[in-house]
Amino acid sequence: MAQYTLYRPGAADAWGPLDQLRREMDFALGRFGGPSTYSAAGRGIYPAVNLHETEDSYVVSAEVPGVDPSDIDVSLEGTTLTLTGQRKIEYPTQDGSSLHRRERQSGSFRRAVQLPAEIEVDKVEAAYRNGVLMVRLPKSPEHKPRQISVQAS
Repeated sequence: MAQYTLYRPGAADAWGPLDQLRREMDFALGRFGGPSTYSAAGRGIYPAVNLHETEDSYVVSAEVPGVDPSDIDVSLEGTTLTLTGQRKIEYPTQDGSSLHRRERQSGSFRRAVQLPAEIEVDKVEAAYRNGVLMVRLPKSPEHKPRQISVQAS
């Protein structure tokens, strides 16, 4: 019977079997030039996004620290918002320097977010501040809430 060590926060080498498999797959895909779904630190899909709804729009925020805004492409097709880009991380290349740990990944990324309803394409706005990309997507008029007056008879 196989024994597995479960992950315990703070334990240096105690990882569950799924976490170990995830890291090995990430390593293998990275070595062969494939897309890396999980970061080296096991933090999940990159970039992390939030989607929230206001009365008149949807707002998507994506954490992209260290990414130059000119290296980010925001596109919309139907109700799918796609964020693509390039994260470039420079490492010291001086003689005698060596890298001891590398958890920050560089390379291309692509993230698609399905929106709940149609939006007004001409009024989409995107802004980048402090490592966070904010995309405001106004709802199309037919999807905005409407006040209906009640007539007395």
